[in-house]
Amino acid sequence: MATPEEDEVLRYFDNIKPRKEDKGAFWIGVGFLLLALCVPAYQALLWLQSGYWTALPISYGVHFLGWRVPLTSWAGAQKIIDWLFDLPLWSIPAFMAFGCFSAWKETT
Repeated sequence: MATPEEDEVLRYFDNIKPRKEDKGAFWIGVGFLLLALCVPAYQALLWLQSGYWTALPISYGVHFLGWRVPLTSWAGAQKIIDWLFDLPLWSIPAFMAFGCFSAWKETT
């Protein structure tokens, strides 16, 4: 037999409505995923035309926007910066898609 306190807790949980699923984060994640897939598709198109694989690092995207890769006089910090900017360009929208899908999954 349940105590009055337990009955009150059970009534409270009976009145809780389930969360509504937020589809916005899902569709933004789908958009980022499609954008992430466009980069290797473009690289494949260039490969089919020339026979050479064209690397597209993040630094290429930064230069395309008219920005510069940061420079520092610290050798170790510069190695880290160079490594980060040498990652594939598709990794940025892929990580954004992962974040959006994670946020969407929290609401289901």
